[in-house]
Amino acid sequence: MKLTKTVLAICFFGTATIATAQVKGNYDYRNSNNYSADFSTQTTPSRYSGIPMQQPGDLNFTIRGLYNVTADSYLAIFSITQVGKTQKETNALLQSKIDSIRFEISKMGKKAELYVDMISFVPIYEVASEKKLFSKKTYNEIPIGFELKKNLHFKYTDPQILETLVTLCANQEIYDLVRVDYFVENIEAKKAELIKKAEAQLNAKIARYAELTREIYNDKNRLLAEGFAIHYPVEQYQSYQAYCSNALEYKAGVVVPSQKVVSQFYMPKLNKSYDFVVNPSFLAPVVQIEYEIKMQMVQKPKEAEPKPTQVVKTEIQKEIFIVTPNGEVKKLPF
Repeated sequence: MKLTKTVLAICFFGTATIATAQVKGNYDYRNSNNYSADFSTQTTPSRYSGIPMQQPGDLNFTIRGLYNVTADSYLAIFSITQVGKTQKETNALLQSKIDSIRFEISKMGKKAELYVDMISFVPIYEVASEKKLFSKKTYNEIPIGFELKKNLHFKYTDPQILETLVTLCANQEIYDLVRVDYFVENIEAKKAELIKKAEAQLNAKIARYAELTREIYNDKNRLLAEGFAIHYPVEQYQSYQAYCSNALEYKAGVVVPSQKVVSQFYMPKLNKSYDFVVNPSFLAPVVQIEYEIKMQMVQKPKEAEPKPTQVVKTEIQKEIFIVTPNGEVKKLPF
């Protein structure tokens, strides 16, 4: 019985360890070393790193806000390339695929819109010089085929529609999803809401400092700076490589592992570095709007005392001269 209890305890311990690792996620293993049972070498991270204090005199106030906005519409772009022996054949093959997709889109009502963007239409020439053909009239080289490229733009409002669009394109041998763009209507209103919340918190913070320090701050000049930053989901994906892989085969005493799959995942801005967050919880990727406002209070320079003005007196001396009939100039006493 003792042996059975010991085995059960080990199994429960292993199960708990696996559960913890799954909650943490495999992404954190990218920079981790191999697991070791020697817990004596593991260090515990510091829980408090300290907050830098401001220097006495000047005061700096900063408020940062984040708005997680769900997109109002989306734009998915698929790229398609078609080759053919003649211009007519190439265009007909590609147009047939586009018409099939357009027909399926029309049955969906107004859930999605399609726009075809022309990219390029170029000839393909023979590589081997001995097989090249030239026109007898113009002496131009005759192409052996043509390549036509177009992009399909799909606009939709329900993010679930993208799965249907991928299926429609795959049925027509279109597999290249170039990108998905997110659009937010009336983004000025979102910015105005961020500004309003940030200003309220800034005034409350200044009032709290004034109450704690028993000052009014009327003797300080105020300098203000602010700014926005918008982050779209396409900019916030990170690469991820699997932590481990299965063995493919065993050759000559060497295990040949399978190639690790490199994928990507959505990594939004975290909530920890902001004073407030609007819509902190979300499921699908969102457009993130950052707003930061800074205020610096600087002591006003003291006014210099006015200097006494100097009074300058000017004396005017008058002299009178007379010219005699003989032409002599004489000074008269005055």
